[in-house]
Amino acid sequence: MQISSILDIVDGSLLNSPSISFIYSIKTNSHKVKEGDLFIAKNTNEIELAIKNGAFAIIIDTNVPIIDNEIAWIKVKNIDLSIIKLIRFKLAIRDIEAFYCNKTIFDLLKIYSTNFTKNIKLIPNKLENIFKYIDEIEDNDILISYDKNNLDSIYPKNIDFNDIVKLNTIDNLIEHSLFETSFSYENIYFSRLKISSLYIEDFLKVFNFLQQNLDLSKLKLFYNFKPLFLDRNLTLVEFGKSDKFIICQNNKDLYKDEIAYMKKQYKYAKTIFITSSYIDYLDKDEQIVMNDIEQLKPILRKSKFNGIYILGFNYKEVYEYLIKSENIATLF
Repeated sequence: MQISSILDIVDGSLLNSPSISFIYSIKTNSHKVKEGDLFIAKNTNEIELAIKNGAFAIIIDTNVPIIDNEIAWIKVKNIDLSIIKLIRFKLAIRDIEAFYCNKTIFDLLKIYSTNFTKNIKLIPNKLENIFKYIDEIEDNDILISYDKNNLDSIYPKNIDFNDIVKLNTIDNLIEHSLFETSFSYENIYFSRLKISSLYIEDFLKVFNFLQQNLDLSKLKLFYNFKPLFLDRNLTLVEFGKSDKFIICQNNKDLYKDEIAYMKKQYKYAKTIFITSSYIDYLDKDEQIVMNDIEQLKPILRKSKFNGIYILGFNYKEVYEYLIKSENIATLF
């Protein structure tokens, strides 16, 4: 791509008179820069490394010293907007499809990305990460994002994932527990699937979209409403081996539905809600605020519960904390 074209796309100003006039590719990670690349300097401290690795051009939105006059230095008003403009330009020349979906469907698609028969690209939340593969996007590829605003900014011609994937009737639904479900769908019987009935429809939309058999054991990588079971000593045990459990969720968009589901389906047992900060749709007296994960074990020890729902912390960090606290306990 010519430097002159980049200037037009990002509405930038050339700060010097470089000896080069083109770039090969675009990078936002200085460690990944190769000879001939354009480096978008969101962090100006990385400019020196990018030049050392062979950058032919630098985009900045703040004043920095020009330390190499041989390469192009381009100043823009807003570097994030420039990223969007460059991505939009790159995608505009391709005949592609783009869909937006909810975060749950996106997470499931990510789990089953190895099942993609078409060239599907899952759009990362940080748009600059698209540059990792943007040159690989070809005609008839599919882009999928869970952030409609992001997708609108880079490819406005997009449609709702739900409009292309329609569900038939789910039959013989059996909820063995909050976390395990059996059902029939299109003459296929799914036995004791380790996923909450709350997310069965999202799972089936992915199942329909990919149009093939899926490895159901991979659902262990799906963390929405996935339980961590604890014994009476608050030690982790295998799935279903205890009547005490923890659910973790740090996606605010899912809080309300999961809490409503838990209150309806688990109203016969004692549930405690632990939050990283107060939320409006829970009464203040039914939520315990926990600012640091290290506070969890003391809260558990002094509480009587069957279920714990933790808002603001993800599954992995709670799991790792519990494992670490068990390892520490065995040392004494």
